[in-house]
Amino acid sequence: MKEEKRKRKLKVIGIIGKIASGKGTAADFFVKDYGFKQITMSNFLREEAKRRHRYPSREYLRKLQAELRKEFGQNILVDKAIETIKDNQDKYKGFVIDGLRDFREAKYAKRKLKLKIVLIEASPMMRFKRAKERHRKGFDKTYEQFLYDDSMETAIFDFSKTMKLADFIVSSEEGKEAMYKDLRKIAKKLGF
Repeated sequence: MKEEKRKRKLKVIGIIGKIASGKGTAADFFVKDYGFKQITMSNFLREEAKRRHRYPSREYLRKLQAELRKEFGQNILVDKAIETIKDNQDKYKGFVIDGLRDFREAKYAKRKLKLKIVLIEASPMMRFKRAKERHRKGFDKTYEQFLYDDSMETAIFDFSKTMKLADFIVSSEEGKEAMYKDLRKIAKKLGF
């Protein structure tokens, strides 16, 4: 008689937040401290832009996302994340999905993956400073331009609704160590 294997509960957490709120830093925490694999939603778009020989500006990535949704369905990026999880579920202790922005995608991911969502928050000025410090190509915006882009993305992705899906809210305003302390509490609560 074959001994049945106990199926390990899949550990998946979603990180949401506005531009330069600290989503990537929060995701890094789960990678380094818990052995999770990071899945960055925008990387699927960047890879497609590269395949098409296009510069991956925020504007182009938004257009590309709309095009892919029209062709393959609203949840194409979440489906790609699910595919990545299935292909790697025996290699990692869990998964952290960084950058769920669209309300419909976040709701779909929450249902399909039974994930918990952490909202990372920081003030607009702090986020602007962080975005400047990244020195990413093409970021030569003024504070007003940053606020405009931020409000555009909030509207396009219905992000005010997405934020309501959060199971936990963490501030990144006080820096990485303070944020990590709060994330450790969440990880403990979730049994990670």
